[in-house]
Amino acid sequence: MFEPTYLYSRLVENLPPLPWQSGDPNVKGDPRKSVKWIDGLRGIASFLVVLTHLARAWDYDLFSPRDTEDVPPRILQWPILRIPWQGRIGVTIFAFLTGYVCALKPLKQSRNGDTLGSFTSVAKSAFRRPPRLILPATIAMVISWTLAQFDGYLTALRSDCWWCRYASPKVKETLYEEVIELGRSFLSVWTNGFMAYDDHQWALLPLLLASMLVYMVLVATMFVRWRWRVGVYLGLFLYFHQSRAENVETFQMQAIYGMFLSDLAYESSFKNFLENHTWIRKMISIPLAVIGLFIAGYPGEHPEWSTWSNYMYETAPYLFPPEVNIGKRYTAIGVDLIIFAIYISPTTKDFLSNRLLLWLGKQSFAVYLVHGTLLRTVLCWMLYGITAQPWDPIFDENGEFAAEPWIPIRGPVVVGISIPVWIAIVYVCAAGWTKYVDTFCARITQRLEGWMFVEDEKSDAGRGAPALPLASVPMRTT
Repeated sequence: MFEPTYLYSRLVENLPPLPWQSGDPNVKGDPRKSVKWIDGLRGIASFLVVLTHLARAWDYDLFSPRDTEDVPPRILQWPILRIPWQGRIGVTIFAFLTGYVCALKPLKQSRNGDTLGSFTSVAKSAFRRPPRLILPATIAMVISWTLAQFDGYLTALRSDCWWCRYASPKVKETLYEEVIELGRSFLSVWTNGFMAYDDHQWALLPLLLASMLVYMVLVATMFVRWRWRVGVYLGLFLYFHQSRAENVETFQMQAIYGMFLSDLAYESSFKNFLENHTWIRKMISIPLAVIGLFIAGYPGEHPEWSTWSNYMYETAPYLFPPEVNIGKRYTAIGVDLIIFAIYISPTTKDFLSNRLLLWLGKQSFAVYLVHGTLLRTVLCWMLYGITAQPWDPIFDENGEFAAEPWIPIRGPVVVGISIPVWIAIVYVCAAGWTKYVDTFCARITQRLEGWMFVEDEKSDAGRGAPALPLASVPMRTT
């Protein structure tokens, strides 16, 4: 006698795929098979973060549309060309990628009718996410703390680079105080985003919270029809747009936008429309990209110094709530337009899928974790000397610093050689980190899973536990 579940599964196997079903991930056009462009985009984002911090440290005027109000702008301060140097765009892209990637697999499973598998993917991903972020970030923090104990940041603290001095940790008087500070920093970075030993880890907590937002929205909308899910995405996007909370445009809005595009990737009617109207796609993608790049280049400092940025500054009150970071708001809009232009352009996706960008994308998280420490140690040693000398501070009658003779940066030849060499060092270290540290953290996470998760349903069924259905209610798509 055939069991009903067996008969049902046999019938399903012989039926043609439904329009909302994405099918086999090995079939051409399946979103889970064709997301290499995401890794390429991630690689570009991480490289932009490195360039931004170099500019912040040694050429902060690039954050303005010109050096002073009365001088013409440099080429690197022109619209669009200023994007790699003036910050914000890299982390914003990371937040979008968080929403896109976290939603991709659960949405595929739910659309294929495997709702149980979708809930399982969300549960496991939500469990894995914290240790996969916290473990490597903590290792990076301990390495930075250790370097601080051996005066690794002394050169940075004595250099003429104001940002290096600001971002470098100042060692306490005793080792006991330093151990306490290490524990305090760990708690601080995962509660309020501040960490004394690596200032760049501020973004990890918002990224973690953004991923949890994605998982909650997935669970809440698992049985919602596609058209109404779009309404949910739009409502959440507008809700966060009206919020005055710090960085909401950089993280929450981008995570929801990533979810939307991830869901849209499985919508067959949208894919068919693009394939049947290639001229529309070509006409839209290039203007969207150019407009997005222009908007994303809004200056972080002194927008009133140029006509184009002053116009954007005066328009901002009509677009955004009061008392928000206008630069981050414009960056969010620009990034959304750029990404949608990429999303509808197969040619751009192919470019982002080349080997170099894929390799850069593979190292992106490691680059984010190690580049700050290497900048304030290795690069400062190359630009100022490893000895942190000469250092002859002048004290006043109370024993306080009256004048601090910052060590000047070396000549342009040394700078021109040192920075490319340092970038190569960053990526060599990142490749080693990805190969060894990331793999180690993945094994630890897997062991935690094995210790803490319940037994698999199949194992329970084999011991006489009630079997779960082979198919469940699919996510509605109409």
